[in-house]
Amino acid sequence: MATNPTPTNDAELMVLCGQVVQGCMELEGAIEIWDTPGALLQELLNSGHAALADVEKQKNERSALRRELRERDMESERILSHCRLRLAALFGNGFNEQWESAGFPDRSTRVPEVFAKRQALLAQLAAYFTANPLHESQDMRATAAICEVTHESLSRVRADVDHYKSVLKTAVQKKNAALKRLRQTLRSLIAELGQLLPADDVRWRRFGLNPPAGESRPEPVGQVMLTAVGQGTLRAQWPPALHALRYHVQMRMMGGGNFATLSTVQGTETQLQDLPPGEFIEVRVIAANSQEEAAPSPASTALVG
Repeated sequence: MATNPTPTNDAELMVLCGQVVQGCMELEGAIEIWDTPGALLQELLNSGHAALADVEKQKNERSALRRELRERDMESERILSHCRLRLAALFGNGFNEQWESAGFPDRSTRVPEVFAKRQALLAQLAAYFTANPLHESQDMRATAAICEVTHESLSRVRADVDHYKSVLKTAVQKKNAALKRLRQTLRSLIAELGQLLPADDVRWRRFGLNPPAGESRPEPVGQVMLTAVGQGTLRAQWPPALHALRYHVQMRMMGGGNFATLSTVQGTETQLQDLPPGEFIEVRVIAANSQEEAAPSPASTALVG
Protein backbone atom coordinates (compact mmCIF):
# COMPACT_ATOMS: atom_id res chain seq x y z
CA MET A 1 0.00 0.00 0.00
CA ALA A 2 1.78 3.10 -1.30
CA THR A 3 0.17 5.33 1.33
CA ASN A 4 1.82 3.34 4.11
CA PRO A 5 5.15 1.94 2.84
CA THR A 6 6.99 -0.50 5.09
CA PRO A 7 10.06 1.21 6.57
CA THR A 8 13.37 -0.17 5.33
CA ASN A 9 15.19 1.27 8.36
CA ASP A 10 15.11 -1.22 11.25
CA ALA A 11 14.59 1.40 13.96
CA GLU A 12 11.73 3.07 12.05
CA LEU A 13 10.14 -0.33 11.48
CA MET A 14 10.18 -1.12 15.20
CA VAL A 15 8.62 2.25 16.06
CA LEU A 16 5.84 1.86 13.49
CA CYS A 17 5.08 -1.71 14.60
CA GLY A 18 4.83 -0.49 18.18
CA GLN A 19 2.32 2.18 17.10
CA VAL A 20 0.29 -0.38 15.14
CA VAL A 21 0.21 -2.73 18.15
CA GLN A 22 -0.94 0.17 20.34
CA GLY A 23 -3.70 0.96 17.84
CA CYS A 24 -4.83 -2.68 17.91
CA MET A 25 -5.04 -2.57 21.70
CA GLU A 26 -7.01 0.68 21.72
CA LEU A 27 -9.46 -0.26 18.97
CA GLU A 28 -9.80 -4.03 19.40
CA GLY A 29 -13.34 -3.54 20.75
CA ALA A 30 -14.42 -1.50 17.75
CA ILE A 31 -12.47 -3.26 14.99
CA GLU A 32 -12.35 -7.05 14.85
CA ILE A 33 -9.01 -7.96 13.35
CA TRP A 34 -9.04 -11.69 12.66
CA ASP A 35 -6.39 -12.63 10.12
CA THR A 36 -3.45 -10.74 11.62
CA PRO A 37 -4.17 -9.94 15.27
CA GLY A 38 -2.14 -7.36 17.13
CA ALA A 39 -0.98 -10.07 19.56
CA LEU A 40 0.88 -11.81 16.73
CA LEU A 41 2.54 -8.57 15.66
CA GLN A 42 3.50 -7.92 19.31
CA GLU A 43 5.08 -11.39 19.55
CA LEU A 44 7.09 -10.82 16.39
CA LEU A 45 7.99 -7.31 17.56
CA ASN A 46 9.39 -8.78 20.78
CA SER A 47 11.40 -11.27 18.73
CA GLY A 48 12.69 -8.44 16.57
CA HIS A 49 13.80 -6.44 19.60
CA ALA A 50 15.57 -9.51 21.00
CA ALA A 51 17.31 -10.18 17.68
CA LEU A 52 18.46 -6.55 17.38
CA ALA A 53 19.73 -6.63 20.97
CA ASP A 54 21.68 -9.82 20.26
CA VAL A 55 23.31 -8.26 17.19
CA GLU A 56 24.31 -5.23 19.27
CA LYS A 57 25.71 -7.50 21.98
CA GLN A 58 27.81 -9.48 19.50
CA LYS A 59 29.06 -6.26 17.90
CA ASN A 60 30.19 -5.01 21.30
CA GLU A 61 31.92 -8.32 22.05
CA ARG A 62 33.69 -8.26 18.71
CA SER A 63 34.73 -4.62 19.17
CA ALA A 64 36.20 -5.40 22.60
CA LEU A 65 38.14 -8.34 21.17
CA ARG A 66 39.39 -6.25 18.27
CA ARG A 67 40.74 -3.69 20.73
CA GLU A 68 42.42 -6.48 22.68
CA LEU A 69 43.87 -7.92 19.47
CA ARG A 70 45.36 -4.53 18.57
CA GLU A 71 46.95 -4.33 22.03
CA ARG A 72 48.33 -7.88 21.76
CA ASP A 73 49.65 -7.17 18.27
CA MET A 74 51.39 -4.00 19.45
CA GLU A 75 53.00 -6.03 22.21
CA SER A 76 54.07 -8.66 19.67
CA GLU A 77 55.74 -5.93 17.58
CA ARG A 78 57.65 -4.77 20.64
CA ILE A 79 58.80 -8.31 21.41
CA LEU A 80 59.86 -8.87 17.80
CA SER A 81 61.78 -5.57 17.89
CA HIS A 82 63.64 -6.74 21.04
CA CYS A 83 64.43 -10.06 19.36
CA ARG A 84 65.63 -8.26 16.23
CA LEU A 85 68.00 -6.10 18.27
CA ARG A 86 69.33 -9.18 20.07
CA LEU A 87 69.96 -11.05 16.83
CA ALA A 88 71.51 -7.99 15.15
CA ALA A 89 74.11 -7.99 17.92
CA LEU A 90 74.88 -11.62 17.01
CA PHE A 91 74.40 -11.72 13.23
CA GLY A 92 74.95 -8.12 12.10
CA ASN A 93 72.36 -5.89 10.45
CA GLY A 94 72.50 -7.38 6.96
CA PHE A 95 70.34 -10.35 6.05
CA ASN A 96 72.22 -13.65 5.95
CA GLU A 97 71.70 -17.37 6.53
CA GLN A 98 71.59 -16.88 10.31
CA TRP A 99 68.70 -14.43 10.04
CA GLU A 100 66.97 -16.91 7.76
CA SER A 101 67.50 -19.75 10.22
CA ALA A 102 65.93 -17.59 12.96
CA GLY A 103 62.79 -17.33 10.80
CA PHE A 104 62.83 -13.77 9.45
CA PRO A 105 60.88 -13.76 6.16
CA ASP A 106 61.30 -12.04 2.79
CA ARG A 107 65.11 -11.87 3.10
CA SER A 108 64.71 -8.92 5.46
CA THR A 109 65.78 -8.21 9.04
CA ARG A 110 62.85 -5.87 9.60
CA VAL A 111 59.82 -6.72 11.74
CA PRO A 112 57.17 -7.87 9.20
CA GLU A 113 54.38 -5.40 8.40
CA VAL A 114 51.83 -8.18 7.76
CA PHE A 115 50.00 -9.56 10.81
CA ALA A 116 50.17 -13.19 9.71
CA LYS A 117 53.92 -12.95 9.18
CA ARG A 118 54.45 -11.39 12.63
CA GLN A 119 52.38 -14.17 14.17
CA ALA A 120 54.40 -16.83 12.35
CA LEU A 121 57.72 -15.18 13.22
CA LEU A 122 56.94 -15.31 16.95
CA ALA A 123 56.46 -19.09 16.72
CA GLN A 124 59.65 -19.50 14.69
CA LEU A 125 61.68 -17.39 17.13
CA ALA A 126 60.33 -19.41 20.05
CA ALA A 127 61.59 -22.56 18.32
CA TYR A 128 64.90 -20.92 17.38
CA PHE A 129 65.68 -19.74 20.92
CA THR A 130 64.68 -23.13 22.30
CA ALA A 131 67.24 -24.74 19.99
CA ASN A 132 69.83 -22.00 20.63
CA PRO A 133 69.48 -20.99 24.31
CA LEU A 134 72.84 -19.18 24.30
CA HIS A 135 71.35 -16.64 21.89
CA GLU A 136 68.59 -15.67 24.35
CA SER A 137 68.69 -12.49 26.43
CA GLN A 138 66.36 -12.10 29.39
CA ASP A 139 67.39 -8.46 29.79
CA MET A 140 66.44 -7.70 26.19
CA ARG A 141 63.21 -9.72 26.46
CA ALA A 142 64.39 -12.01 23.67
CA THR A 143 63.72 -15.54 24.94
CA ALA A 144 61.86 -18.64 23.81
CA ALA A 145 59.43 -18.37 26.73
CA ILE A 146 58.53 -14.74 26.00
CA CYS A 147 58.05 -15.40 22.29
CA GLU A 148 55.93 -18.48 23.01
CA VAL A 149 53.67 -16.71 25.54
CA THR A 150 53.25 -13.72 23.21
CA HIS A 151 52.45 -15.99 20.27
CA GLU A 152 49.90 -18.00 22.25
CA SER A 153 48.19 -14.85 23.54
CA LEU A 154 48.06 -13.28 20.09
CA SER A 155 46.76 -16.48 18.50
CA ARG A 156 44.08 -16.93 21.16
CA VAL A 157 42.67 -13.44 20.73
CA ARG A 158 42.85 -13.75 16.95
CA ALA A 159 40.86 -16.99 17.15
CA ASP A 160 38.30 -15.29 19.41
CA VAL A 161 37.90 -12.43 16.91
CA ASP A 162 37.33 -14.93 14.09
CA HIS A 163 34.83 -16.82 16.26
CA TYR A 164 32.82 -13.70 17.05
CA LYS A 165 32.89 -12.73 13.40
CA SER A 166 31.04 -15.97 12.72
CA VAL A 167 28.74 -15.46 15.73
CA LEU A 168 27.87 -11.94 14.58
CA LYS A 169 27.16 -13.16 11.05
CA THR A 170 24.72 -15.72 12.45
CA ALA A 171 23.09 -13.11 14.71
CA VAL A 172 22.63 -10.74 11.75
CA GLN A 173 21.07 -13.55 9.69
CA LYS A 174 18.63 -14.30 12.52
CA LYS A 175 17.84 -10.60 12.90
CA ASN A 176 17.18 -10.25 9.18
CA ALA A 177 14.88 -13.29 9.24
CA ALA A 178 12.99 -11.95 12.28
CA LEU A 179 12.50 -8.50 10.76
CA LYS A 180 11.51 -9.99 7.40
CA ARG A 181 8.71 -11.90 9.10
CA LEU A 182 7.80 -8.78 11.08
CA ARG A 183 7.56 -6.73 7.85
CA GLN A 184 5.44 -9.42 6.19
CA THR A 185 3.06 -9.52 9.17
CA LEU A 186 2.85 -5.73 9.24
CA ARG A 187 1.93 -5.70 5.55
CA SER A 188 -0.76 -8.30 6.19
CA LEU A 189 -2.22 -6.30 9.06
CA ILE A 190 -2.24 -3.07 7.04
CA ALA A 191 -3.96 -4.91 4.20
CA GLU A 192 -6.58 -6.21 6.63
CA LEU A 193 -7.14 -2.72 7.99
CA GLY A 194 -7.80 -1.71 4.41
CA GLN A 195 -10.76 -4.08 4.44
CA LEU A 196 -12.01 -2.91 7.83
CA LEU A 197 -11.57 0.87 7.70
CA PRO A 198 -12.78 3.39 5.13
CA ALA A 199 -9.95 4.90 3.13
CA ASP A 200 -10.54 8.34 4.70
CA ASP A 201 -11.13 7.09 8.27
CA VAL A 202 -9.09 9.13 10.76
CA ARG A 203 -8.68 6.01 12.89
CA TRP A 204 -5.84 4.99 10.57
CA ARG A 205 -3.76 7.49 12.50
CA ARG A 206 -4.43 5.63 15.75
CA PHE A 207 -2.25 2.91 14.21
CA GLY A 208 0.47 5.37 13.23
CA LEU A 209 -0.68 5.07 9.60
CA ASN A 210 -1.94 7.48 6.97
CA PRO A 211 -5.50 7.25 5.64
CA PRO A 212 -5.08 5.77 2.13
CA ALA A 213 -7.49 8.29 0.60
CA GLY A 214 -5.66 11.18 2.18
CA GLU A 215 -7.18 13.42 4.78
CA SER A 216 -10.63 14.84 4.34
CA ARG A 217 -11.31 18.45 5.18
CA PRO A 218 -11.97 18.69 8.92
CA GLU A 219 -15.47 19.52 10.07
CA PRO A 220 -15.89 22.76 12.06
CA VAL A 221 -16.17 22.70 15.83
CA GLY A 222 -19.82 23.17 16.69
CA GLN A 223 -19.56 24.89 20.05
CA VAL A 224 -17.02 26.07 22.62
CA MET A 225 -17.90 25.85 26.32
CA LEU A 226 -16.15 28.34 28.60
CA THR A 227 -15.90 27.99 32.37
CA ALA A 228 -14.39 30.60 34.70
CA VAL A 229 -12.09 28.90 37.21
CA GLY A 230 -10.79 32.05 38.93
CA GLN A 231 -7.44 33.80 39.12
CA GLY A 232 -7.66 35.06 35.56
CA THR A 233 -8.25 31.62 34.04
CA LEU A 234 -10.90 30.21 31.72
CA ARG A 235 -11.34 26.56 30.80
CA ALA A 236 -12.32 26.01 27.16
CA GLN A 237 -13.88 22.71 26.06
CA TRP A 238 -15.41 21.57 22.77
CA PRO A 239 -16.65 18.34 21.11
CA PRO A 240 -14.26 16.59 18.71
CA ALA A 241 -14.57 17.54 15.06
CA LEU A 242 -14.54 14.87 12.35
CA HIS A 243 -11.17 14.52 10.55
CA ALA A 244 -9.49 17.00 12.92
CA LEU A 245 -6.00 16.24 14.23
CA ARG A 246 -5.47 19.48 16.16
CA TYR A 247 -7.28 22.65 17.19
CA HIS A 248 -6.22 26.30 17.07
CA VAL A 249 -7.62 28.14 20.09
CA GLN A 250 -8.20 31.84 19.39
CA MET A 251 -9.25 34.73 21.64
CA ARG A 252 -10.04 38.44 21.62
CA MET A 253 -11.44 41.02 24.00
CA MET A 254 -15.21 41.18 23.51
CA GLY A 255 -16.17 43.49 20.68
CA GLY A 256 -12.70 44.61 19.74
CA GLY A 257 -9.87 43.69 17.35
CA ASN A 258 -9.07 40.48 15.55
CA PHE A 259 -8.89 37.01 17.02
CA ALA A 260 -5.37 35.90 17.96
CA THR A 261 -4.24 32.26 18.24
CA LEU A 262 -3.22 31.49 21.81
CA SER A 263 -2.35 27.81 21.43
CA THR A 264 -2.69 24.72 19.24
CA VAL A 265 -3.70 21.52 21.00
CA GLN A 266 -4.46 17.94 19.98
CA GLY A 267 -7.10 17.40 22.64
CA THR A 268 -10.50 19.00 23.09
CA GLU A 269 -9.77 21.06 26.18
CA THR A 270 -7.35 23.75 27.29
CA GLN A 271 -6.95 26.47 29.88
CA LEU A 272 -6.55 30.15 29.05
CA GLN A 273 -4.47 31.77 31.76
CA ASP A 274 -3.27 35.23 32.78
CA LEU A 275 -6.46 36.90 31.52
CA PRO A 276 -7.60 40.29 32.86
CA PRO A 277 -10.19 39.73 35.65
CA GLY A 278 -13.53 41.45 35.12
CA GLU A 279 -13.24 41.49 31.32
CA PHE A 280 -15.44 39.66 28.84
CA ILE A 281 -13.43 37.36 26.55
CA GLU A 282 -14.50 35.81 23.24
CA VAL A 283 -13.06 32.43 22.31
CA ARG A 284 -13.35 30.35 19.15
CA VAL A 285 -11.66 27.15 17.94
CA ILE A 286 -10.51 26.17 14.43
CA ALA A 287 -10.25 22.43 13.66
CA ALA A 288 -7.31 21.45 11.44
CA ASN A 289 -5.33 18.54 10.06
CA SER A 290 -2.13 18.38 8.00
CA GLN A 291 -3.98 19.43 4.84
CA GLU A 292 -6.58 22.05 5.69
CA GLU A 293 -8.35 24.11 8.33
CA ALA A 294 -12.10 24.19 8.95
CA ALA A 295 -14.14 27.31 9.34
CA PRO A 296 -13.93 28.81 12.84
CA SER A 297 -16.43 27.72 15.45
CA PRO A 298 -19.01 30.23 16.70
CA ALA A 299 -17.41 32.51 19.30
CA SER A 300 -18.32 31.94 22.94
CA THR A 301 -18.13 34.65 25.57
CA ALA A 302 -17.32 34.47 29.28
CA LEU A 303 -16.50 36.88 32.11
CA VAL A 304 -13.03 36.34 33.52
CA GLY A 305 -13.07 35.83 37.28
